[in-house]
Amino acid sequence: MEILLLGGSNAGLRDGWAAQFGELAREHSVTNLFLGAVGSLFGLVRLLKLDRDQSPKPDLIIFEYVLNDAILVKERRLATRMIRDTLDEVAQYCAERRIGLLFLDLQPRDARSGPFSPTARVMREYALAARMRAMRPCLTLKEILGRSPSAACYQDSYHLTESASRLVAESLLALLRRGDAIPPPLAAPPRPPSFSYVAAEQAVATGRARLQGVECKVFSGNFLEIERPGASFWPGRGRLVALMLRSSETAGLYMMKNATKAYRKCSASTMQGIVANLVLLHYVSHRLDVEDDLEISMPGDAANLFALEKDGTMQEAEPVAPFPEQRLEINGVMLWRPVSLWRRSRARLALARERGR
Repeated sequence: MEILLLGGSNAGLRDGWAAQFGELAREHSVTNLFLGAVGSLFGLVRLLKLDRDQSPKPDLIIFEYVLNDAILVKERRLATRMIRDTLDEVAQYCAERRIGLLFLDLQPRDARSGPFSPTARVMREYALAARMRAMRPCLTLKEILGRSPSAACYQDSYHLTESASRLVAESLLALLRRGDAIPPPLAAPPRPPSFSYVAAEQAVATGRARLQGVECKVFSGNFLEIERPGASFWPGRGRLVALMLRSSETAGLYMMKNATKAYRKCSASTMQGIVANLVLLHYVSHRLDVEDDLEISMPGDAANLFALEKDGTMQEAEPVAPFPEQRLEINGVMLWRPVSLWRRSRARLALARERGR
């Protein structure tokens, strides 16, 4: 069986659950496409990239983003409504391609109890998505351990110990070997996608900008490199929710705008102390709706750029390079058209009919 692992930094640890699962599941072909400090939206980016690259499709996807989504919700970088639409899109992707899908639910060490805590809210969204699509119920840490996880299961606030990760890997393998069904999700009626990823190749660049290929362990593709003064103009309609960036020693301040609003944002990250040339999905905090009028640029006038309202980024760092030498490296942008209540209700009714057959 071809198995694709999509997850955050727990999936990328040398002794993490994904590495140990790969060692144990030798009868299967396991591909791990982890990326740390990103949520389920990046998992969807990965799936859309499989189509763009015309890559072979797996038989099963293990999707592990609950922990990271909970962190993003806690930090108010992500709304549960967007998680709901993301999971719906992921499930529909797998349903249409007949790919099995399993949600693996890890959680932070210090997750607060209570029904309205970020972790509980996120876990409910995953459980609902699995139930609506007649998937195998989410595999949770509580199910794996036989109890709620304790502090002893973690090496820090967010990462499991080697022994706890081993239990996750063994539980996944046992699930496969028991023959428990991990079916493709039920398909909802066809509809336009809620998310669209606009790749750098689709942007129109002016000034000091060029397209270049980037190869790295966690993410490869064409990135548009923009120097000052340079700009790029992006097609597509929806709400700008994230940008896929590469942050090097020249990362710095840039502008994103539509016809009526403009914001200042920074591509430098504190995580560059761990990974020098960091590829990461940068979430957008403010609402910026675009109608084929998105501009992302590196203005040459520092005073005008600093006069704009700031759009913050998690783990943002002060740029190291002087202002004139800063560059932006961008692979693409994610646009979101939220699912209406009417459309969601209609899809749920159709799925309920399918489950009843």
